[in-house]
Amino acid sequence: MRAARMHGRKDLRVEDLPPLGSPPPGCVRLRVEACGICGTDLEVYLHAQPSEEPPLAGSGGPLTMGHESAGVVVETGADVDLAVGQRVAVEGHLFCGECFWCRRGDYALCARLRSTGQGADGGLAEEMLAPARICLPYSDDLLPEQAAVSEPTSVAVRAVRRARLEPGATVAVVGGGTIGLLVAQVARLRGAERVVVVEPVAERRALAERLAADVTATPHDATDVLADLTGGVGADVVFEAGGNPEAVRSAVEWTRKGGRTVLLGVSGGSLELPLTSFLLSEKELVASLSHTYDVDFPEAISLLESGKVDVRPLITDRIGLDQVVSHGFEALLAEPPAHLKVIVMPGGAAPGR
Repeated sequence: MRAARMHGRKDLRVEDLPPLGSPPPGCVRLRVEACGICGTDLEVYLHAQPSEEPPLAGSGGPLTMGHESAGVVVETGADVDLAVGQRVAVEGHLFCGECFWCRRGDYALCARLRSTGQGADGGLAEEMLAPARICLPYSDDLLPEQAAVSEPTSVAVRAVRRARLEPGATVAVVGGGTIGLLVAQVARLRGAERVVVVEPVAERRALAERLAADVTATPHDATDVLADLTGGVGADVVFEAGGNPEAVRSAVEWTRKGGRTVLLGVSGGSLELPLTSFLLSEKELVASLSHTYDVDFPEAISLLESGKVDVRPLITDRIGLDQVVSHGFEALLAEPPAHLKVIVMPGGAAPGR
């Protein structure tokens, strides 16, 4: 079996591994049909310590990357309801189910959380093992590469859910990457009347207008555009999906008094708030981390199956496993504007699909 194994910083190798063997109780063995590469994968690729250090030590050595997976069940362990031959999307969170947060249903906050591809072997491989509870069946009408985008779609679903949108809301999305474009679509479906996407890349602004946005703007123009659109009031909800401190500061600024800023981009640094004006404006600052397997992920799959959320234009690249470094990670680093979602298809496209 071949897998893309992370040995350390910028040291990702496609290697031959022994067969995985039969899955333990409660788990399944999947033939991976598609696996996406996302921003957090890039962070691991750029900054991971050698394989004996966290986060790569979770598998006792080099780690198989990939947490946006879709595959076919080829073998089941005991106590599994899934059938051999069933196509599933993998939610990815390996939560304990016992801690304070898991008992509340906040699985992404689990005290012992790991994820496939981050702390445990993932889906950038010909086969993978996964708990059956995080493998959700999807319709054969959905292509595997689309099903692999279930995971980022569920991130958008959770963010919009945490935003508590009211019907008729004006929404701004800062960042027109994969997550931002998914948030724009889900926000529209959940009652937003006007959607503004703020993005520096012209091609992504054009795509945003095709998918969900009423108006787009560059970061330089966004203040004036939002002021004109809202009569100087500001957006009811601003989603920050840019993944950098400047995007966070702008998102808070563009939120109206009494409005809500939802942070879901992964960024370093810190945010300095003028506390008096923040207090007097009664703005809310909400963080939205990842997704849950039992609420957000099923909804994401349903939205993809129905076509209400369209991920086809977001998939810019379909590559083989042997191309994962050159045409995947390195391509994303070299030309970020040229790529949105890169999908790795370890076995190639399925015949007739």
